[in-house]
Amino acid sequence: MKNKVLISVDLSESSVEVINKGIAFAKRMDAAIVITSIVPVYVDYLQSQMSIIPTQWDNIYQDQKNGAIKELNLVKEKHPELSIEIVVAIGNPKYDILEQSIKQEVNYLVVGTHGRTGWSHALIGSTAEYIIRHSTIPVLVIPMKK
Repeated sequence: MKNKVLISVDLSESSVEVINKGIAFAKRMDAAIVITSIVPVYVDYLQSQMSIIPTQWDNIYQDQKNGAIKELNLVKEKHPELSIEIVVAIGNPKYDILEQSIKQEVNYLVVGTHGRTGWSHALIGSTAEYIIRHSTIPVLVIPMKK
């Protein structure tokens, strides 16, 4: 069976480096590549924004999803020699990235970390940390350069 690498990005500034290092890793492993981005749904924060009706939130999330698909397809077009699949979903990144790793039957997972500490880390949490703790496959973590 050929190796398969899942590269998960949030399309922040550091995502370019995560994608580049993930692709380099996949090439070394002679692996097929799945690049995923999960558009986060922040249910906890919606209380203060109740003036926006649910259908408007759906439109906002769908626009973000379409933008992510467009961005990741540009990456795919830059590497026609590689087997790259793009998966973009709306949900909770912590859970959905792990779910995609199982669904896609990948051997390795590549994620980036923003390097948050202190209150920011405690309040927002770390998707990368959650994935490291709960993944059943090896995880390569790419730290964000400061």
